[in-house]
Amino acid sequence: MKIIRAILLVVNILLALGLLLTTLAPVVAPSRSLLPSLLAFGYLPMLAANVLMVVLWLIMGKWQFLVSVAAIALRWSFVGLFVQVGGTTKTPDRSEHPHMVTVMSYNVHQFHGSDDKPSQPDSNALGFLSLVREYNPDMLCLLEFAAVKSMNLVDSLTVMGYNHYHGAHSSRRGIPYGTVVFSRLPITYVNKIDGNKLLVELMLDDRRFRLCCIHMDSYQLDSTDIKEIDNMRHGELNPSSTTLAKVKETILNHETEWQDKLKPIISESSVPMLLAGDFNDIPSSWLYAQVSKHLDDTYRDKGIGMCHTFNGGNDRLLPVKHGWLPKFRIDMVFHSKEFTTLSYKRPKTPLSDHYPVITSLELTQ
Repeated sequence: MKIIRAILLVVNILLALGLLLTTLAPVVAPSRSLLPSLLAFGYLPMLAANVLMVVLWLIMGKWQFLVSVAAIALRWSFVGLFVQVGGTTKTPDRSEHPHMVTVMSYNVHQFHGSDDKPSQPDSNALGFLSLVREYNPDMLCLLEFAAVKSMNLVDSLTVMGYNHYHGAHSSRRGIPYGTVVFSRLPITYVNKIDGNKLLVELMLDDRRFRLCCIHMDSYQLDSTDIKEIDNMRHGELNPSSTTLAKVKETILNHETEWQDKLKPIISESSVPMLLAGDFNDIPSSWLYAQVSKHLDDTYRDKGIGMCHTFNGGNDRLLPVKHGWLPKFRIDMVFHSKEFTTLSYKRPKTPLSDHYPVITSLELTQ
């Protein structure tokens, strides 16, 4: 029995150290070391493993439960990145909040749905319009927006009051695609930061504010990479150099995108700022930590429960299913101190491989 307890203690110490290591990403830039950014994906599993160790030691009536308790306590602040209580999904009464704005951030995945069936774009586009009618946001921050055959989506949204729109890309006919902002509020300034990032300035009565709609670099994983990740889930910890190179490139690109493009715009803004979109990164990452130094996360303000926005599913480009891929909160809305978050909701819908994020805020300063 003593030998078993000794082995269990060694395992416990390793798990406690593992939990601490998964929280280094915010303070170690990927360009300095990639390992903390990779370990950050393991925070929740490590947290769960340490909670299990606490339970086991308590059942045995041993003091060793304090090892995991200490590790959990040291990194308890990270729990709020993934779980929230006390928020609200109730849409505020506009008569009580005259300076309220509501934004929907949604990677619509070209309306191919969560399982990428070729016949779905038209019906999913109709579902998207119904979703917009239901929640009635003032602004739409859309990623992977594309035309569908059965209707003119731009005309449909214009009829619904979204008379102001711009895209990081536009077709020859002036139809926006890719990263696109639709707004019922007047847009007075546009900055196409790059092909996946768009900054617009809007007017709310006589007050100006900015919305930066972004789609950060994504992990370009093919079927071979997916299979290797699946093998890792089953204990084969030997991914190829190609898969690791893709992951490394994406994480490093996020650092470059932040330093060269987003940080200057956000830190130097003289007007209130909203930052929304698909970050392709998780709340325990270095990127999230950098954004949080300047802006507040609406989920942490008013979210409820655990929340993920990546909806998994299949990919029409891949011959393998990967609906088992970890589900993370990678779609986010941030705000500057001039805004107060009033509500946060994440409707579950099969229209995309992401879920939309809808949040109401009041411009209080």
